[in-house]
Amino acid sequence: AMAVTYARGVGYALGAAGVSCGGAYVVTKLLINPPEPRPCPSEKQRQETFDGLAKKWDATVRSDEFFAGIGRARRRMIQRATGEVLEVAVGSGRNFGYYNAGKVTGVTAIDFSRSMLEVADQKRKDLEPIPLRLKLCSSQKMDFKDSSFDTVVDTFGVCSFEAPLEALREMRRVVKDDGQVLLLEHGASHWELFQGLLNRGAQKHVEKFGCYPNRDIAGLVKEAGLYILMDERAHFGTTYTLVCKKHPIVEDE
Repeated sequence: AMAVTYARGVGYALGAAGVSCGGAYVVTKLLINPPEPRPCPSEKQRQETFDGLAKKWDATVRSDEFFAGIGRARRRMIQRATGEVLEVAVGSGRNFGYYNAGKVTGVTAIDFSRSMLEVADQKRKDLEPIPLRLKLCSSQKMDFKDSSFDTVVDTFGVCSFEAPLEALREMRRVVKDDGQVLLLEHGASHWELFQGLLNRGAQKHVEKFGCYPNRDIAGLVKEAGLYILMDERAHFGTTYTLVCKKHPIVEDE
């Protein structure tokens, strides 16, 4: 969710660079002379970051999500969910109000932040009458049997996983053969200058908010063995709406 706040700042920077005589200097600094990389925060450090942000998370992202249309994107994605649902990296439970009780029989929601789960627990009424089960669990090693869920949902979580490929492979493992994986994510842009800005600010962003804003989400999804049926982009290509399957669709001859 913090991608929205970050994207707004990047947008302002892009505008300033484009209309000023210093634009060429900005491009040179971003694309030719990127900052020296530093060690990224550990899983424990990022967990502590999310624990610290939990109680103020909704207030922090509410206005930015509204103006960027993220609420509408969440609704469109979550309305696709059917059957038994696993929501990975549920955070503060911002998706609960969008599930369709006529199509969803139950939601299991996991997160590695106990504080975030405590906030999500306070929103059970938003999900009623759909049963909710909350579980403290790592996305990289889920405590579920193979092919357990009809739908797996993740919104703005792949950016925050220490091992995103492993997490996506786990999503593929626990979804049923005829199920679906629904991803609403932020990541790498197809605009070179914009991507340069994302790369330059990634280190500080992950240290402050626990997420990497410059990952190639579609590339990771494919590498994990998932098949993308729908791929829509917004916000300079940094917001990904992906509908995925465990196996390729075989058309009848």
